[in-house]
Amino acid sequence: MRIVVGISSDDQTFSLLRVAAQLYPQAAFTLVHAIDHGLTRYPTLGTKARDKVHEEMSPLLDAGHTLLEKAAKSIPADLNITPETACSLGNPSRLIIKAAEKKAADLIIIGSREHQHEEREFTLGSTSHQTASHAPCATLTIKNTQITQIRRALIAVKSPDDSAQIYRWLASNPFHSPVEVTILHVVPALHSYLANHALAQYDQWHDFLHNDSMGSGQDFVDNVSAMFTKPPASNHYKAHGQIANGDPADIIIKEAAQYDLVIVGSSGALSAIRFLYGSVVQKVIHRISIPIMITG
Repeated sequence: MRIVVGISSDDQTFSLLRVAAQLYPQAAFTLVHAIDHGLTRYPTLGTKARDKVHEEMSPLLDAGHTLLEKAAKSIPADLNITPETACSLGNPSRLIIKAAEKKAADLIIIGSREHQHEEREFTLGSTSHQTASHAPCATLTIKNTQITQIRRALIAVKSPDDSAQIYRWLASNPFHSPVEVTILHVVPALHSYLANHALAQYDQWHDFLHNDSMGSGQDFVDNVSAMFTKPPASNHYKAHGQIANGDPADIIIKEAAQYDLVIVGSSGALSAIRFLYGSVVQKVIHRISIPIMITG
C-alpha cells in the first residue's frame, strides 16, 4: 500500500503522521510539504521574477526539508517506517495530488484544523477540500489527531455501485487492527408529500413507496454486510447493516458521533471534481469532527 501524507508546519502535523503510521504500519509513505509562493496568482510573471522568487524562497525550502526530517523521525521507531520526502514551492493541494499520481498512491492523508464555527476548516478552497475533491485516489481527512486506532467505522452507502467501490477498497487496504463496521443506508424522506396538503390523497401511495424502499434498503445493507463475511475482508472486518429514514446528511452526521471514522464513496461529477458543493458527502464533511475517508 502506498500513502502520501500532507505535512504542514502547524502543531498537529507530527500527531497526524503518527496516526497514519499506526493505522497502516506496513505501508510505504511519502511525506509532502509545500511552500505556497503565490505564483499561481500572477500567471504573466516573467522569468527574472520567477528566478528571484526561487532565490528568495531558498531559506524556506531549507526549513521545509528540516521539517520533513523531523516529521520522519517522529514516527515510532518500532514501526520501522522510513518514508520518502518531497518539499517544493507551489500550491499545497496540487503538489500533494501530483505526488499521489507519481507514486500511484492508494491513499492521501491530510489534516484539517478545527474552528469554532460549523463550517470548520474544511471549506471550499481550503487545502483539505481541494485535495479531497481532486484526488486520484482515496483520501482520509483527520480532524482529531488524538485518535490512534479505528475500532468502529460507519460506512454510508447509497447504491450497489458505491458500496462495491467502498468494499473493494477496504478489502484491498485493510487497517492494521480489525474494525467493526456498520453499513448505513438512508432512505430519503419525501418532503413534498409531508409539506403539501394537496397531495394528501396520495398518502396510501406514499406509504407503499416508503415501506417498499425501507424493505429493499434493509435487503441492500444485509447483502453488503454479507460481502464482509467472506475472505479477504472477513479477516479484518465485522459488519452489520442499518437502515434509516430521513435526510441522508443529517442521519449520517447524527450517527457519526458513535464512531471513530466515517467512510463514504465519492459521488457527483464535474470535470475532475469528485463531489459537488451541496452534495450529501460535502455536507457530512463540513459538519463532523471525526476522520472521514472518501474512497476513490
